[in-house]
Amino acid sequence: MSNLKPWVKISIIVLVVGGLLLFFINSNKKSDGTKSKDGIITSIFKGESDVINVGVNTYAGFLQLVWLNSGLEPNETSPLYKDYGLKMKISIYDDFTAGRAAFKNGDLDMIYCTTDVLCTEMGNGSDMTDSRMFVMLDKSRGSDVIVVNKNIKTVADLKGKKIAYAEGTVSQTLLLNVLETNGISGNEIEHIKVGSGIDAAEAYKSGNVDACVTWSPLDLDCIDAVKGSRAIISTKQASEISSDGLIAKSTYITENKETLTKLVSAILYANSMVSTDETAIKEGANIFSKSFEGFKPQDVIDGSKNVRYSTLGDQINYFGLNSSFSGVTAEQTYSKMSRVYESLGLTKSPLPWRKVSDTSIIEALMTDPKSVKGNQEPEGNVSFTSPTKELETVQSISNKKVTIQFENNSIVLDNNARSLIDREFGTLAKQFRDSRIRVEGNTDAVGDVNYNKKLSLHRAQAVVDYLVNEYGFDKNRFVVVGNGPKHALEDGVKGSNANYRVTDFQLLSE
Repeated sequence: MSNLKPWVKISIIVLVVGGLLLFFINSNKKSDGTKSKDGIITSIFKGESDVINVGVNTYAGFLQLVWLNSGLEPNETSPLYKDYGLKMKISIYDDFTAGRAAFKNGDLDMIYCTTDVLCTEMGNGSDMTDSRMFVMLDKSRGSDVIVVNKNIKTVADLKGKKIAYAEGTVSQTLLLNVLETNGISGNEIEHIKVGSGIDAAEAYKSGNVDACVTWSPLDLDCIDAVKGSRAIISTKQASEISSDGLIAKSTYITENKETLTKLVSAILYANSMVSTDETAIKEGANIFSKSFEGFKPQDVIDGSKNVRYSTLGDQINYFGLNSSFSGVTAEQTYSKMSRVYESLGLTKSPLPWRKVSDTSIIEALMTDPKSVKGNQEPEGNVSFTSPTKELETVQSISNKKVTIQFENNSIVLDNNARSLIDREFGTLAKQFRDSRIRVEGNTDAVGDVNYNKKLSLHRAQAVVDYLVNEYGFDKNRFVVVGNGPKHALEDGVKGSNANYRVTDFQLLSE
């Protein structure tokens, strides 16, 4: 270069520097051609592998993801790549803290969450408040279970007992809601807090506790290990207390709308397949058993039967995008449990639902719903057969007593009575949507026994009529009983006593 003229040397230097500068600029652009902040690539296309990084835990509710991806690793033969042009890496994080750390530092683009306990991550001082839930994957329909020993016959018997559960998880949500159906407060049980449902099951099998909250199929291990054990209640009955979803950072969602829309469309298609297509279910179960330790294909198939894999219609309802939907929305679940978990000190001033969710992806799919393959109809209302006479006396799972005031000799519910029903039982009835409910009217021992019995029956019917009309429940769901002064007389109480003028809301196992 020493023989070159000065202007030639300068030209070469300019070209080299310019080329290096162009390379640097391009290397700090996302795949869609826009710059990333601080030189960090925030696109879902990571380097040359173009991979979406997703974090999950060990749960059959993620069957659709491994089927869609044909395993945990990026796979160009998978339905996700062949039909949608996307690659995905699924990482298993059964250690919750480790999974959240991987998400925060950018190793994961998105990670699983549950609506009910999301509030525990969204309070003051949390470094997760820039995250948003953008899709619901499924609802537990029997996967989470309360197992009890032979001495516990009903929810009322849980009072004073040692119960093992994982704090700040769906297990605690299920336990708290079940206790509420019997009017039991949290300080009336002995809390044995453990790390996971696995630990809860081990504590139960070792005989250290009276009951545990675990998940399927660990509940079967508990029942086999401890003679006389049984599942007293599960999310099969409490079918609307929670859902699994995915969260991503808000900037990530904003910068990758098109790709995320494709991904969610693919997931909804996979949900449809693992819900209805036997071949896909078996394929997914085989892949799942090879990817997640300790699962046989049949275990996965059985576990998938306890899950409602969501459709586009379910998403629209759950995210509050259907004004005529009368079921439980994500906002209702999140808001209720925000109050509960804040009162327990597990979160502080959690953000409102609108600031922890992003409906833009679902709204984009709503513009062309036929583009999402598979059955995407929303779940319908639960229907019940006409109640039998036997259901009037069958043992209930739980019994919540609510004192509803009626005018003398009246069967009309006033506004105060309706508000009380809404507050004390309306939400619970929606959360336990698959359970029959027996409503029993009662009176004190003042007046004619037969008259009081008819009056209590009519009052119980008035309560049921309100629940049916206000919430759209199937009328056949309810078993209506008028006890009159029966319980007062059994206890030898003569005359007026307000403790016997209550309405019993009882969950039945059938």
